[in-house]
Amino acid sequence: MFNNLLKKIYFILLTSAFLMVPNAFSQEVSEHNINIVQSAKIDNQILEDIDPHIKKELKISIQSVYGEDRAEEIYNKLIMHAAFARENRSQKLKQQDINRNSDWFKDEIIYMFYVNQFGVIQKNRDNTFNNTVEMLDYLKDLGVTTLYLLPFVDSPMEDAGFDVKNPQDVRQELGGMKQFENFIKTAKDKGFNIKADLVLNHLSDKHEWFKNLQTGDTKYLDYFIWRDSMPEYKKYKDEKLGTVIEYTEDDGEVSKRRLIFPENTETNWRKVNINGINGEEENTYYLYHTFYPFQLDINWENPEVLYYMLETITKRENLGVHIFRMDAIPYLSKEKGTNAENQPKTHAIINILSNYIQLTAPSSVIQVEACQHPKDIIHYFGKTREVNIKIDEIDKELLRTSEAQIAYNFPYMNAIWASLVSEDKKYFINTYKKTPNIPKNTSWGIFLRVHDELTLEMVSPEIRNLIFENLEPKGASFRNGFGVSGRLANFLDKNPDRINLAFAIMFSTPGIPIIYYGDEVGVTNNFENAKKTALIRKNKNKFLKLLSVFDSRDINRGPIPKKLFYGSQKGWYLFNSKVYNNTKHLLKVRKSLPVMADGNFDILRTSSNNCLSYIRKDKTQQVLVINNLSKNKIYTDISLPIAMLLKNNKKITRIKNLITGENIKISISDNSIHILLHPYQVLWLDLGKGADDGE
Repeated sequence: MFNNLLKKIYFILLTSAFLMVPNAFSQEVSEHNINIVQSAKIDNQILEDIDPHIKKELKISIQSVYGEDRAEEIYNKLIMHAAFARENRSQKLKQQDINRNSDWFKDEIIYMFYVNQFGVIQKNRDNTFNNTVEMLDYLKDLGVTTLYLLPFVDSPMEDAGFDVKNPQDVRQELGGMKQFENFIKTAKDKGFNIKADLVLNHLSDKHEWFKNLQTGDTKYLDYFIWRDSMPEYKKYKDEKLGTVIEYTEDDGEVSKRRLIFPENTETNWRKVNINGINGEEENTYYLYHTFYPFQLDINWENPEVLYYMLETITKRENLGVHIFRMDAIPYLSKEKGTNAENQPKTHAIINILSNYIQLTAPSSVIQVEACQHPKDIIHYFGKTREVNIKIDEIDKELLRTSEAQIAYNFPYMNAIWASLVSEDKKYFINTYKKTPNIPKNTSWGIFLRVHDELTLEMVSPEIRNLIFENLEPKGASFRNGFGVSGRLANFLDKNPDRINLAFAIMFSTPGIPIIYYGDEVGVTNNFENAKKTALIRKNKNKFLKLLSVFDSRDINRGPIPKKLFYGSQKGWYLFNSKVYNNTKHLLKVRKSLPVMADGNFDILRTSSNNCLSYIRKDKTQQVLVINNLSKNKIYTDISLPIAMLLKNNKKITRIKNLITGENIKISISDNSIHILLHPYQVLWLDLGKGADDGE
C-alpha cells in the first residue's frame, strides 16, 4: 500500500509519462487522455485496491502481447483508464455492481435485432431508436429479458454494421447518441438488460486511421496488419477447412489461413496506394483483412489500439451495457507461420479486456463469438477465480472466469439442425458427448438462427452435406457450401409444430437461449433485402476487386413491420400468431422452471431414434423432456433413472405435462416409460423434487 506522499509522487511520475508519449489520435482524444489523468489523481484508490489475481494476470498478459520492456508503462496506462472509468460510473450502476450475483446472466433470455429493421413503422424507411422504443412492450409481453442490439455504431453499412467507422459514436440515421441513451434508459426502466457488440478484429476503411494513412501519414500503418509486397501463395479447397491459402513469408515460413469469404475476395491482402508527402512518390502497401477488403484488421500489438478500445468499452459500460459480445474473436493475433486463429496472444488480449471490465464494471460480462471446435472454444472461458473489487469502500466478491463468461455453442446449433432435418437423435447425442464441461460459473449461448449464415465450418463432411442438402433449397449457399443462409421458418417448412419443436429443444438444453428477431412470428426469407444490400455494396466499393457483391446472409436480414409483430400478438394472422403464441408460452413455462436454466442435463436411452429425451434436474426439481423429431406418430420406450423408479415404486401412471398443464397417461415396465407421441410433439413432464441420487 502507498501512503499519501508516495501516492502523490507516483501519480506525478505516471502523469508525466502518460502525457509525454506521442499520441497519434485527434485533439479530442488527447483531451480525453488528459481527463483520464486528472480523474486518476482524484480516484487513486483503485491503485491499492486491485485484486492480486487481476494484477498478476494483467501484467502477464500485457507482457505476452507487448513485450517486457513496455509492460509496466502499458499496465500503468490501463490502470489510469480504469480509474477514469470508475470515477465516471454512475451511482446507480455502481449499486448494480454491488447487488448483482456473479452469474446473474444464466437466467437471461436474449432477443437480438437490428434497431433500424425491427418493427419498422413506415415502409421503405428505417427506424430510429425512438421508433424502436415502441417495440419494448411487445418484447416484454413475449417474455425476453436481454435486448441484443446488433451493430448500431457509426458505419457505412457495407456489412450490416460490422464495418465500423467510429465505435464510439452512434449512427446518425438511427437518431445518434441522444436517442440511443434515451432508448437504453427506457429499456432499463422496463426491466431489460442490454447486450451490444465490440468489433475488435477490424475497422472500416472509412475509419479515421485509414483515412489518415491514405493522405500519406504512414505512422498509421502500424495500426493495421501490413506488408510492403504481396507474398507468394497457393490456394486450394480443403474438405475440412474450406478454401485455404498458404502464404510464403519472407523468411520462408508458411502461413496457412482459411479464406472466410471465398465468394467475395481473392486473398486476405488488399493492395493500397498511399499518397506521397511533400512531392514524394506514391507507395504501395498490402493490408490484411480476415473478411471483406473494406474491413481492415487492426494491429493489437500496437498499444494505441488497446487504449482506443478501452475508451470504447468505458463509454459503453458506463451507459449501461450488461453483456459485451466480442465479434470474430479468434482472429485477433496474426503471428507469421500460424493459421491466425486461437493464438496465445489472442487469449492474452481477451484476458486484458476481461480484467478491465471486471475492474470497472463488475456486473458486466463478456460473450465471445468463436466459431471453433469445442476443444478450442473451451479455452475462451479461461480459469475461474474469486476476486475482490472495492466499490465505494464496499468489498464485492466476484466469482468470474479470467476471459469470457458466455460463449456461443456452435456445435450444439449444428447438432440440433442435423437431428431436425434427419429426424434422428444421434447427431445431437454424439455432439453432446463430445462437448467438454465448462466452468460452473459460465454459460453457453444456445441459438437456432442469428444474423449470419448457419455455419457448417466445424462439422464433418457427412453432417455438412446432410444439413446443406436439406436446407440450401430453402435458403441460399454461403462460403461455397460451408454455410447456408435462410430463415428458421423456411428451413422448417413454415410448419408451426416443427418450429415449436425447434424452440422447445433450444429452451430445454443447457445455456442461455438467443432468439433472432422475427423467428418468433415465422418471418421468411427476404431476397429483396439481399439484392438491395448488394447494390449498396457495389456502389460503395467500385474501386475494390470484389468477386461478388451478393452476400446470401442478407436474405435472413431486412425490415419487418411493427404491424406483423403486434398483429401476431393480437391473433390477426393464422400462421404468425400460432408461432408467436407457441413461443411465448414456451418462454413463460421455461422462466417458471429454474432447473431449465442451470440444472443438470442427462440424456436418456429411447427405443426410437426419432425420440430425443433427457432429464433436467437439480435439488428442487426434475423435468423429463421428450421430443418427437418425426413427422409421424411414434411409440417409444424411455429408460428411467433407477433413483426415480425406486422413489415412486414404479406406481406412476400419469405425469403432469408442464407445457399444457394436462396429465399424460403412461405405463412403466422393465424400468422404462412406454408412451405414444404425436408428430413433432414436445413434453416437459414434472417428475417432482430432485431425486437424492448422490449428487
